[in-house]
Amino acid sequence: MSTPQPQSIEFARDDQGRLVLVDNDGVRHVNVHPAKLFPLTEKDHWISIQSEGAREILCIEDPQSLPEPSRSLLLDALARRDFVPIIQVIHRIVRLADGHEWHVTTDRGDTRFEVETDESIQPLGHGRLVVVDRRNTRYLIPNVASLDRVSKRKLEHYY
Repeated sequence: MSTPQPQSIEFARDDQGRLVLVDNDGVRHVNVHPAKLFPLTEKDHWISIQSEGAREILCIEDPQSLPEPSRSLLLDALARRDFVPIIQVIHRIVRLADGHEWHVTTDRGDTRFEVETDESIQPLGHGRLVVVDRRNTRYLIPNVASLDRVSKRKLEHYY
């Protein structure tokens, strides 16, 4: 993994709309994918740029240090890829033979998902929790204390 100077790399879109990285050696990498290395704890820093084969090409510590329009192209690609629904209300948690089914309201609407074990609920510090479902979708509770009383009580049974 390398962390080149931001001024020495450039992002663009090709004719098919794919993200292209021109690295500090002038090599074009077509259809690259950015990934946040620490999406819940350092969401604005440490971005891995990966090839189509998921091989890391480079790592960018602070995307804000990139010149325009590269910064905008990278942040747009990250926004398209980002999917961490925020749990706002826990309606019910149903025990299944092999886990639990959660019925919640998120910032994207009502949904339900299955959680395999209690270990799928992890603290992130400062009152934050992440819940990982069977499909590895992460759901964030940014502040347990801000949940309504009923939601907190339901959560207490499993965390």
